[in-house]
Amino acid sequence: MKRLIKRILSVIGLDPRRCYEGVAMWSLGLAMTGDRRRMADKLRSIVPDVSEQESSDKQFFNAYWERKRRSLQAFQCSLMLRFLEKEKPGPLTVVDIGDSAGTHMLYLRELTKGRLDIDTISVNLDPRAIEKIKARGLKALHCRAEELDLKGQHVDFFTSFQMVEHLHNPAIFFHRLAKKTSVSGMIVTLPYLKTSRVGLHQIRYGNTKQIPAEEEHIFEFCPEDWTLLFLHSGWRVSYSEISYQYPRHIPGLSWLLKLFWRHSDYEGFWGVILEKDTTFSDLYLDWEE
Repeated sequence: MKRLIKRILSVIGLDPRRCYEGVAMWSLGLAMTGDRRRMADKLRSIVPDVSEQESSDKQFFNAYWERKRRSLQAFQCSLMLRFLEKEKPGPLTVVDIGDSAGTHMLYLRELTKGRLDIDTISVNLDPRAIEKIKARGLKALHCRAEELDLKGQHVDFFTSFQMVEHLHNPAIFFHRLAKKTSVSGMIVTLPYLKTSRVGLHQIRYGNTKQIPAEEEHIFEFCPEDWTLLFLHSGWRVSYSEISYQYPRHIPGLSWLLKLFWRHSDYEGFWGVILEKDTTFSDLYLDWEE
């Protein structure tokens, strides 16, 4: 479908990238509610430049990517604030697994300033991400998510944004966090799909360049399948929300934009707050430890 649309646009003399980004940016603008828009504006005042949020080349960063990232970050920050709304004033330690630049931890510190004293630890496999995080004065650990060992470090909760879909074995990742840490809560966001699939888009589209983990999705599950995997691994969903990349209640237009996103990217992003629950994971006898 993507390739067919590109060919049609090219034949009639239109730039496929500019057409796509124009429609996507318009859709995202319509989708952002008042609260989400205000949150995005607040985040922009905290970290004005997010062009280097990812470790990959930023040559294509433009107004569309700025809006797309801010929209998703506003959603992720709203989940963190929801999780923390019942926390009593005092010090907290947060570990962000898969953090690519330290941006979310800067947001969190500023959004809770005066109420919570938050210490952060960021984790990433990519040394470029570690350098960026440390350059911002934040703590960072260079390791695989599945091999994270906090060695007795007290942690209050984990966050992991758009990372789990990049793992070869997400069940092992979640199970080790449940068994080897005392943390009882975790916030995760993932691409939202109606039907589960294997990602591996580099292979699907015949790309032959070498790529880091950041540029490839392995498993892209629907919420129902992720929920089962969480339970199997020692976690239960206590809250979930979908942030759509299009407006939901405009007759006709919403349906068209849903198809646009479904065939070009993702309809939106699924966010969950997880609570530790090893009821089912303890029944499985052959975990790889």
